[in-house]
Amino acid sequence: MTTGKLAFLAGRHPLIVGALGTLMALGVMTISLITLVAARDAAVEHAHETSRNVTAVLVSNIARTLETSDNSLLALISALKNPSIQSMDPELRHELLFDRTAATYVTGMGVADSQGRLVDGCCSTSHKWDFSDRDYFLAHRRSANLGLYVSSVYRARSRPGAESIAMTRRIDQPDGSFGGVVIVAIDVDYFRQLLSKLDVGPHGVTAIVRTDGTLVARNPADRRATPINVGKSPVFPRMVNQEAGFYAAHSASDGVLRLYTFQRVPGTPLIAVVAPAEGDVLASWKRLAWIVGIAASSVSVAFCAVVWLLAFALRDHAKTQVLLTNLTQTDSLTGLKNRRALDEVLQNEWARLQRHDGCLSVLFVDADNFKQYNDRYGHAQGDVALIRLAECINRHVRRRGDLAARYGGEEFVVVLPDTDETGAVRIAEAIRREVEHDHPTPPSQPVPPFTVSIGCATGRRSRPSSLEELTNLADLALYEAKRKGRNGVVAAVDMVEPTQPQS
Repeated sequence: MTTGKLAFLAGRHPLIVGALGTLMALGVMTISLITLVAARDAAVEHAHETSRNVTAVLVSNIARTLETSDNSLLALISALKNPSIQSMDPELRHELLFDRTAATYVTGMGVADSQGRLVDGCCSTSHKWDFSDRDYFLAHRRSANLGLYVSSVYRARSRPGAESIAMTRRIDQPDGSFGGVVIVAIDVDYFRQLLSKLDVGPHGVTAIVRTDGTLVARNPADRRATPINVGKSPVFPRMVNQEAGFYAAHSASDGVLRLYTFQRVPGTPLIAVVAPAEGDVLASWKRLAWIVGIAASSVSVAFCAVVWLLAFALRDHAKTQVLLTNLTQTDSLTGLKNRRALDEVLQNEWARLQRHDGCLSVLFVDADNFKQYNDRYGHAQGDVALIRLAECINRHVRRRGDLAARYGGEEFVVVLPDTDETGAVRIAEAIRREVEHDHPTPPSQPVPPFTVSIGCATGRRSRPSSLEELTNLADLALYEAKRKGRNGVVAAVDMVEPTQPQS
């Protein structure tokens, strides 16, 4: 938009310009907001992608460990069914089956009979521990086709205070009846060490959870005496019913909003969970949001202020221009348009008349014997009489497009677009009659009586041939009115022949 158009618009409608500026500022704010929302979504998506990769690595490590342990169980069952191994010396068999197979994370490995008593194992050859109360023993005794079973966390009896989980398989007698279980106990600290190596932010959490909601391991560790069961969380069923997924929720333990990425360890009831805190994920984004928000707001407010100030400044400038224009086109004494404005309007109306079918009437109004009036009552009183005459003319020239102007001295001109001869004479007569019978009421200043003579001329598209001819006809009609005794109205159409001017 050019400066001229902006100035014109501001001069006429400053609120529109201000509103446009405000809308532009709001547009900047909206774009900034959209950009920030997109950046936030990108930060969350990046955190999800990172968590998904971390979870996949964690699940791979756990699965590899459990697979190794399961292979040990299968090898142990196969060895127990081998007659040659069964006939070996007990100490040699113990060394062969247990001492060489225990990994660093394995805290115990053994065989329990159908009553749950430890028959042999790597943790002890003398203690006959009773495992008949363990969940894995009860599960295998109830089901012959359970396969690999991963127990819940329990406190090891061979190592007071240590926590473990057991991986077990069922031993079947030749007739298919329950013959006991083989056991590999894995230290829970092994899982804690895996989790401790993962960086998920200062308020993030990593965990390994069973499908029943109990925690196997958590980093940071839960210091409460009774660990919380996450199975009570309303969103936990998502983990149980899906192999992998992502969601945001408030933690049931500390109320922190976290972004949870989870994945099931294949073939087990274990779920690996990586959950950075949303506040940590969005920390850098929040700093950016503050910077962008403050900057965008400041720029928008400043822009709005400048636009509004500019709008009102341009409005005032336009008003000043209009005022100056009016001053240059206004007669200082009467307040009517001056000769300059009259010439401009006449030219415009004549040009318009040539383009359209219609009519244009011109009235020449002149105060009678005004030189003698000034000599008798003084020029100051004469000025008052001219002002009163201008007011009278204005009262009868009320349509939009009509114009009343002071032509010079005591002479006035009225331009009446779309007015025929009859209408022009009617208006002229009304002006003449009011001037003649003017009786001002207090507090108006009394004016000595005077009269006016008025000449009328009407032009159409085909005649007269020029604007100058039209004004000359009106002027001649005025002189004819004076010749006939003044205080009268004469239309150019009624004149027989032109007459010479009289004062």
